Amino acid sequence: MSFPYAKQRMIKDISIDDERIQVTGYIKSRISDNQIILHDKTSEINVNLISVDDFKFKENDLINVIGDLEFQSSGEKLIIADIVQDMNKLNFEYYQKLYQIKKEFD
Repeated sequence: MSFPYAKQRMIKDISIDDERIQVTGYIKSRISDNQIILHDKTSEINVNLISVDDFKFKENDLINVIGDLEFQSSGEKLIIADIVQDMNKLNFEYYQKLYQIKKEFD
């Protein structure tokens, strides 16, 4: 199974033109067995985990979510996650600085 390229984004930078994205952030809360709220210090987004097997993360864990972006009729953004990666060992402040530098060149 092949997936198209996922654009790396901070939540505040997600645009209506994005289809497949990856977002790194902290789990703010668990809404249900199949849904969480992710925050990256710029904003929050709901993540649907229905396609993710064995989700073992908890509140305040740092994760990378890769999936398809959907805009709900309410205007709310939702990621339909295919892949969730443990990023707890990542220096998140450094990651954000590198993201901003990279964004200036795009």
